[in-house]
Amino acid sequence: ARALHKALGVGRVFRSWIKGRIEEYGFTEGVDYEVVEYLSRPDPVSAKSRQQTALEYIITVNMAKELAMVERTEQGRAVRQYFIKCEEELHKVAPVRSAALRRELKARITVASYFKPMCAALEAYRAELGKNTLQHHYTTEANMLARIVLGGMTAKQWAQANGITGEPRDHMSTLQLEHLSYLEQSNITLIELGQDYHQRKAELIRLSQRWLARRMEENSHV
Repeated sequence: ARALHKALGVGRVFRSWIKGRIEEYGFTEGVDYEVVEYLSRPDPVSAKSRQQTALEYIITVNMAKELAMVERTEQGRAVRQYFIKCEEELHKVAPVRSAALRRELKARITVASYFKPMCAALEAYRAELGKNTLQHHYTTEANMLARIVLGGMTAKQWAQANGITGEPRDHMSTLQLEHLSYLEQSNITLIELGQDYHQRKAELIRLSQRWLARRMEENSHV
């Protein structure tokens, strides 16, 4: 985002500009951008200059296009056209890869959108039984689904087994994400039907097997 800020010739300080645009246009972290920390380079001219921790915003192409458009300047129009042409070239030279990336993005957004409603359904179900819902209840539910998708391992165990650091879902394949989102959606329905943990687990395993069989059949016809 810093390179875009410079290319657009924005007069405002970068940090103020990016925070203002995110708030004004409702960009979402994890969907439109990611924030990472890095050490800034000291100024070689100044003896007092030292490395400092700074934040970088890694933004999507769509967010970059929108940021360029809202500046309403010649630089903004030029930058937006550049990104549009880049996308057009990608579709031409790698249509299969482009479609795969769109499918992956959709899967990540979908799986994220079902988790909170699932937790809310679990809380409502337990409240009807006169029980409080604590953090470990949500974790138990998430682990149950993860074990079905990840061959018997929780997300944390799967990440450790594969040498993955950070959020495990960020490293799951498109198929795994689609599988998980299907189970989350199904689990919401089962919770609302009043099924207990063991009933839901048995039904979700059955639904998972059917879902995987259907996917294998679909792929065999591709």
